[in-house]
Amino acid sequence: MAVTLTGTKTVTVSVAPHLTASVLTSLLATPVENLTVAQLDRLRDAVNRVSQGAAPSSTVGSLLR
Repeated sequence: MAVTLTGTKTVTVSVAPHLTASVLTSLLATPVENLTVAQLDRLRDAVNRVSQGAAPSSTVGSLLR
């Protein structure tokens, strides 16, 4: 079964100079199966920079609002 995502996520706060809100919004708009390893690493970096980023029950969308 293929993964299907609906809706869009808009990030409104930059978490680092290289992880601006517009960069993160673009990354979240990219289908998971089309992310490059470098893009996935950027998302990991962003998640690690926010509070609750290490919590197993947190979702990427909720962390990067």
